[in-house]
Amino acid sequence: MVRIGVIGIGKMGSAHAVSIFEQKVEGMRLSAVCDISPEKRSWAAEQLNDQVYCYSSYRELLSSGNCDAVLIAVPHRLHPVIACEAFQAGLHVLTEKPSGIDTKSVKQMNKVAHESGKVFGIMYNQRTNPLYRSLREMVRSGDLGELKRMVWIISNWYRTQYYYDSGDWRGTWGQEGGGVLMNQCPHNLDLWQWIMGMPSSVRAVCHKGKFHRISVEDDVTIYAEYPNGASAVFIASTGECPGTNRLEISGTKGKAVVENGCLSLYLLEKDEREICFQSKQEMPNEPVEIRHSH
Repeated sequence: MVRIGVIGIGKMGSAHAVSIFEQKVEGMRLSAVCDISPEKRSWAAEQLNDQVYCYSSYRELLSSGNCDAVLIAVPHRLHPVIACEAFQAGLHVLTEKPSGIDTKSVKQMNKVAHESGKVFGIMYNQRTNPLYRSLREMVRSGDLGELKRMVWIISNWYRTQYYYDSGDWRGTWGQEGGGVLMNQCPHNLDLWQWIMGMPSSVRAVCHKGKFHRISVEDDVTIYAEYPNGASAVFIASTGECPGTNRLEISGTKGKAVVENGCLSLYLLEKDEREICFQSKQEMPNEPVEIRHSH
């Protein structure tokens, strides 16, 4: 049984703490929580029935001997800082995304993690989503043929000004490290490269404070190209309501669409390149096999 401590019991940390406390994670027991906020520690005492240790300092938790591992859910800038100290204390680490707000601290965290020999993970849980796992397998196996294009519109991250005003670290370069790309979209950015591979060139237009009184980006359009000539467009915003979340990948053998919790496949009987150069029709009506899965 792994004894885990949750450092930071705000929105995400409290959800993780409750889930583990209610024994929804096999082989894991919540042994401690930590937060600098007295109100959040009072919440923990009430919701967790005083059955776990509660600390006001993460260093106290790390040195307590009450944990085998920690889950870090604090403002982004502190992710690498606390992770490094946890490894040095001999603990395993799972940190919320993003890994940090600058490459120097993240590289140092990765170095310390490797040298510690402890288990290290970042909360990119969407890689376990069956829809994205299936899509990745289709792309990697060549079921869609030679890739042509990816388009991901993900504008259902709508946030109000109240959201940004709810914490003095939100919407700032120094504490959050960015806006929609750093906070809302790390999962999508991770899935993009996990499924499609790394592009050879990237360019982007990022609008800072377009829809909110913040100093970081809340509206982004990214264009990328791949060595084989394929392209990708990634559009993200926290200022559109109602928003859209639609991922479409097209190749020479068809296309795949993920939207509303459904993976839809549109597969050609022949490769489009063969159709293009061998067909005697100007606009052939080729048969398409359609499949849907949830």
